[in-house]
Amino acid sequence: MDKLTKGKKGEGLALDYLRKRDYIILETNYRNKIGEIDIIAIEGEVLVFIEVKSRTSTSFGRAYEAVNFHKQRKIINTSLIYLRDKGLNDFQLRYDIIEVYMTNRLKINHIKDAFCL
Repeated sequence: MDKLTKGKKGEGLALDYLRKRDYIILETNYRNKIGEIDIIAIEGEVLVFIEVKSRTSTSFGRAYEAVNFHKQRKIINTSLIYLRDKGLNDFQLRYDIIEVYMTNRLKINHIKDAFCL
């Protein structure tokens, strides 16, 4: 499975996972001049920016490890532009990572509050 196909499949599985847990999906693959956010959703009163990382093995480490400090800053700055452009001021914010492991057995690991503003 190539990287793009794996990523799209992982994002689809993450969306299914979130919908089953009553998240309201606002955007997928949101892009602006700074960067991209895989999923933007609402859980209760919280606006959640979600980075999805998909893996077919853990040979090169855990998926969340790919969301380093630089990637976190890029996601945060992208989210701030999103908030400004949409005029969203009344939400608590949260930054999550969803790891999707597509090995012999599918495993989804949702890391809430993975990093902060």
